[in-house]
Amino acid sequence: MMNIYVKCKKNSNSGLLVGHSENFTKAIYGFSELGAKIIPYQSLDDIYDIVTKEDIVIDYIQQCDAIFAKFGYHNVHVDDYPECLKKYLGRNICYDTINSISSKKEKWSAGWFVKPVKTKVFTGKVIQSIHDLIGCGHCQEDYEVICSDALDIKREWRCFIYYDEIIDIRPYKGDYHYTYDSSVIDHIMDDFKKWDKRPMACSIDIGVTSDNKTILIECNDAYALGSYGLVDFRYAKFISARWAQIMEREDEFDFRKYGSDKC
Repeated sequence: MMNIYVKCKKNSNSGLLVGHSENFTKAIYGFSELGAKIIPYQSLDDIYDIVTKEDIVIDYIQQCDAIFAKFGYHNVHVDDYPECLKKYLGRNICYDTINSISSKKEKWSAGWFVKPVKTKVFTGKVIQSIHDLIGCGHCQEDYEVICSDALDIKREWRCFIYYDEIIDIRPYKGDYHYTYDSSVIDHIMDDFKKWDKRPMACSIDIGVTSDNKTILIECNDAYALGSYGLVDFRYAKFISARWAQIMEREDEFDFRKYGSDKC
């Protein structure tokens, strides 16, 4: 029987063991609703040797990657900009390095939106002057970055994709006066389903620009993704679907095989 290992910490006020983040707590509630066995831990070292391919580990991206690597799965991340969806970007995308950006005025003054390929190195932002690069560099690593035209994006949403269907769309940033064009999302999903190696669970983030164009912002993998308000049990099933796909095993919480799963 599978175990759900969840990174936890002691609450500073109550002393109780709680999820290490709000998302981890939601995962605890969600998997509990599904009847799963929850095992808390505080350091990945505590569980690394006992985790099996049947299990799920609720932790941050780097720690999840370590578990995947244990079983021989490397570079499992979903492409931020899948080839089949690039026509919905509404902007030019290119790859560079942070040192190249910082050393060439024509680049750091171009007004590009720059974000790191490696997650959490720094928060993506528009670079218009040398001062905007403060906090973006690293003395020991010339890391790869993604550069794109800066757009005036007024509102952003996260579409949760679960076995080729959108199970929820959650706004997470911007002006509520703007709304997306649902027909564009329909076209995005049609093309997404043509992607042979598509993930069984991921997010597709969309935005609306000041001229009311609905565009693709990026895709995100599901295995360590924020919930953004997704209902707890759906969040758990969302995570489970992607872990099962990566680990090449059956998804224990895919109830579609019983003909009754509405997620």
